Amino acid sequence: MAQNQGYCTLEDVRRALRKASLPGDLSQDNQIAVDAIVSQTEELEKTYHRHWYAPTGADILSEASTVDIPTEPKSRDDEESIPTGGAMAVDADPTPKLYQGTYTGIDLARRDAKAVEQLLVRDSDGGYTDWVSSTDYSGGTWPNAVGEDYYLRVNNGGQSILYLDTENFREADDDDDYYLDSFVNAVYVTFSYGHEGIPRNVRRAVALRAGAEFAEEATIQIPENATVYNVETQAEKMRERADELLDIYR
Repeated sequence: MAQNQGYCTLEDVRRALRKASLPGDLSQDNQIAVDAIVSQTEELEKTYHRHWYAPTGADILSEASTVDIPTEPKSRDDEESIPTGGAMAVDADPTPKLYQGTYTGIDLARRDAKAVEQLLVRDSDGGYTDWVSSTDYSGGTWPNAVGEDYYLRVNNGGQSILYLDTENFREADDDDDYYLDSFVNAVYVTFSYGHEGIPRNVRRAVALRAGAEFAEEATIQIPENATVYNVETQAEKMRERADELLDIYR
């Protein structure tokens, strides 16, 4: 697994520094620049719950050297509860909250989900069954899998929702009762996620943030630079511009 993944290149950071007239020799302080790119990339993914990757032949790949540009989706596994009408409240109806027909929806922790790789759902005996591998269940992605036991839908903003058919939780001999005594942590889902193509806004924003971090680190090592350049002010402007570029991904 690549250890230095980032959404921009050293050349992107160099251009950002040059435009802001900030100091820093990337060739001399190579690792500081790489660390800044990697840390800003990780922060961006956690903040915006997204991952981007470059397809084969993308221009960014030919420019990258020290930094590893992501080239494929990521995978994530989460423990999830099945949404209910108020299971935590005293005397509240613990039945699932229906979204569409008999389906209940689970908001996944990352946007741009691509596929459900494993879906462990609690059984009536307390164990778990993988609805993906089991021949007793079927599912997939919207709209082809609508009407099946589960399906994944991603809207235009990238929000990812996994829909489960609650008919699967009913007692065989009682249509009005559910076999689950608790819907809390009843699902373990492993899914792949990511958007093919690293948008220019994302690439520039990471370069701006990494450049600001690099410049500040450089002035710490060479204090006299602080008397020549107003590093803190320029760095703050770079971060503000980065936030503007990323605003559409909130």
